[in-house]
Amino acid sequence: MSGPKVPRNDAVIQRALARILEGVTVPQGDLQAVVQYMNEELSRFEQADVSYLVLGSYRDEYGIRLRKFAHRLNMPTNAASIVLGDTIDLDTTVLPEFDIKINLLGEAADYIAGVYEKEAGGESPELGFIRALFVEKTFVFPRDYTGLGSETIETRDDVIAAAVQIYFADGPDDARREGLLSLLTLAQENGIAITERELADLLKERKETLDEPPAEYSWVHLSLFKRFDAMDRCHPWATLSELLDRAELMPGPSRPRWEHEYIDDFDIEE
Repeated sequence: MSGPKVPRNDAVIQRALARILEGVTVPQGDLQAVVQYMNEELSRFEQADVSYLVLGSYRDEYGIRLRKFAHRLNMPTNAASIVLGDTIDLDTTVLPEFDIKINLLGEAADYIAGVYEKEAGGESPELGFIRALFVEKTFVFPRDYTGLGSETIETRDDVIAAAVQIYFADGPDDARREGLLSLLTLAQENGIAITERELADLLKERKETLDEPPAEYSWVHLSLFKRFDAMDRCHPWATLSELLDRAELMPGPSRPRWEHEYIDDFDIEE
């Protein structure tokens, strides 16, 4: 077994440590915790050609979807993804645990993905932190996002977000159906390619896999989403399958897919 060695991303680790240790007197135990974290968590990034840090909500159904997204990023054999909330806990007295984790992982990762579904919790500080330090390698994936104060229907994502709003609104079924048909008419008039069948299937999937009203965000969230949107690094989604498909928009190796030609060699009953 080989002994300790200088990591290949030594320069970025040095930058992270400079921020973590700046202006404080650090006890030996805290330094040992930092080294432990580096040895246990950064090794996956060292061995991969492309690395991803995944941020978002780590609990309950939000955490399940977040980890499925991270798994999709991790499918190529030369890629590695780490969900910040799944890394080891640290016992420190002076250095904040979050400060250690976000600085080391954020610097070491090639790319950062933030998956957002709500405004409560620690997502807002995380988002502000990566906006300040790592904006050039960050992509955000907000559920049901339509823009800051957007009231127009200009894209397929706008249509889907508006349809979810109508679908989960209070009121009689007939009124909601009429609203959805009016939305489709508007989409067609604006040259947006989406059919009634496609919209119905999407809403059915949303009901079956993610039976929740549209996500709501604070003004801070929306402002930061808008900043990433202007950089073409904001990719909204409405269903779990859409979120997983959005993984293909991250830079790096393509996720493997089996081609249908494999099936053509077999007799399949119609």
